[in-house]
Amino acid sequence: MRIKISFLREHSSANSIPLHHQKLLADSLGEYSDTITGDRLMFNFSSLKGTSKITNGFMRFLSSKITLVISSRSQEFAEALVTKIFDNPFLAVGKMNLIPKTYEVIPDPSFQTKMRYLCISPLIMVNPDKEPERAQELIDPTSQAFSDLLYNITLDRMEKAGFTEAQLNEFAEFEAQPDMEYITKINESGKKFARFYKSAAGNTMLGFLLPFTLHAHPEVHKFIWEVGLGVLTEEGYGMVDLVKS
Repeated sequence: MRIKISFLREHSSANSIPLHHQKLLADSLGEYSDTITGDRLMFNFSSLKGTSKITNGFMRFLSSKITLVISSRSQEFAEALVTKIFDNPFLAVGKMNLIPKTYEVIPDPSFQTKMRYLCISPLIMVNPDKEPERAQELIDPTSQAFSDLLYNITLDRMEKAGFTEAQLNEFAEFEAQPDMEYITKINESGKKFARFYKSAAGNTMLGFLLPFTLHAHPEVHKFIWEVGLGVLTEEGYGMVDLVKS
């Protein structure tokens, strides 16, 4: 279940936060989610969105309206988290206070075998808390190794989520193909599609922000839609959205 929450920024608080603010969000949301019965690892959320300007590694919001998307496999968990958020006067993210105003349930798309996604929070391929050196290595997103690693991560998470061996055997079809036109434009402009981030434990890792096409079983797409792609999704990494036609 996905829910989009709209906030108004409290004007007496800061109007900027670090560009890489998932840890701040994880800390704030964690205070609520840790009190809710359910699997904390089957939870995901986006970065904060709003009209903003990036300066010196900080995101300065130019308008007072800011949105956040949360997602979970459990409707009860997602609804309980929203209730917790609205039971408090504001959600503190660093030095910025966000006053909850409205929310809406985002309907699930029609899950097909082939779907196009973009990342609305960084996609992490290697857990830096377990493999600190490997987590900083650039894996070519156009390589088979990139797709295979995503497949192994996804199937491992689905197994831990309770999918049976028979179900997992049906999910062998899996191929992630990045948008080559996007990668070419990024490379030609001198910009980056991968940057360094910090885990909640403070360890450095490489994260990707790029559109891609995924060929997989519809049930795999549903799982990714609900709880994210890659590792550390419970810290707000790997949330995807559909590429609009």
